[in-house]
Amino acid sequence: MTREELLEKAKELAGSEDLSHALLQVRDLRRQWRQGGSEEESLYDKELSDEFYSYLDQISAKEKEIFASVEERKKDLIEKAKEAAAKANFKAATEELDQIFEEWKAAGRSDKEIDDELWAQFKAVRDDFFARKKEYFANLRESFGKNKEAKEALIEKAKEANKLTNFKEIGNIMNELFEEWKKTGSAGRDNDDTLWAAFNGERRAFFANRSEYFAKQREVFEERANAKKEIIAEAKRCLARSEFTEEEIAEVKSLRAKWKEIGNAGRDNEDALWNEFNETLDRYFENLRYYRD
Repeated sequence: MTREELLEKAKELAGSEDLSHALLQVRDLRRQWRQGGSEEESLYDKELSDEFYSYLDQISAKEKEIFASVEERKKDLIEKAKEAAAKANFKAATEELDQIFEEWKAAGRSDKEIDDELWAQFKAVRDDFFARKKEYFANLRESFGKNKEAKEALIEKAKEANKLTNFKEIGNIMNELFEEWKKTGSAGRDNDDTLWAAFNGERRAFFANRSEYFAKQREVFEERANAKKEIIAEAKRCLARSEFTEEEIAEVKSLRAKWKEIGNAGRDNEDALWNEFNETLDRYFENLRYYRD
């Protein structure tokens, strides 16, 4: 290839948008140019040489400009990576770092020495992040294991509590266990729902048993209240009759024993019923004293 042809090739490469291709061609062009020279250059040869090397300088300048741009871009990506790595949410940080890595790969290359240094910095940020992430999840798995054992223990305590018969005592225990449950951390997504279902199942069983117990107790209290109302009615009949025969007096006295046999009619009824019953008996025996006197 003549020097004129080499000059045209250099001019073409200097104007090319494909810098990578141009850079690959420059070394070969430079070699051919040197081989085509002579010991004594004419003025014409010197002018050709100056023009030739000016085109190579243009290509070199473009390379330096691109290298500077890539260097600046990668420095920005390093700072972005540092900000992403500092985030508390490891999932979000990982996604962001992966996206930044894709941008890094698409950024191109700079001067090899600078590029290697920038990559070392970028890689250090990523390596430190993934090391911390690995340690965090290792600790998290250990924490999940401990919390799982703690919650399983609370479930067993709730089962034991449900074997008791005093609902007030069971209720106090269930409340304490629930407070402990809330303070206990997560046992992991794979375990939390199952553990909660088991624990809450014991709580629901307690509430259901308690509701059933008190419903039955209300029925018992109602039956006892009705029975005591009958005794009050009988006492009032004796008071109204007030014949004070031995049979009647014995009947009135027996009412107290009947009252005790019935049992408590519940906090909402017992005091009122007792006051009415006792007042009726007091009036009867007061009348009896007047009668005997």
